Amino acid sequence: MTARQQAIFTLDELAAYLKVGKRTLYRLASHGEIPAFKVGGTWRFRQSEIDRWINDQVQAGRKKEVIRRDEQPKSAEHSVSSGRAVRRRRQTE
Repeated sequence: MTARQQAIFTLDELAAYLKVGKRTLYRLASHGEIPAFKVGGTWRFRQSEIDRWINDQVQAGRKKEVIRRDEQPKSAEHSVSSGRAVRRRRQTE
């Protein structure tokens, strides 16, 4: 597909494509968290950039999952339960 033939989404079209709310998509675009550009004050999105962004998000999620599994302390269950005990004691005092 050439640059001239490349699909460009409106905010409404991309929200349907990604199955997310328009407000969520607007926030992502406004904060620069998703590839976007404005035409006449309205957001536009290139499908090729969005598809690349989706793949990057999936890869980043997989990397975080691996890191979480590797870095989880063996005594995490003990830490959580002892933290609850401290909170309960403070509430009863």
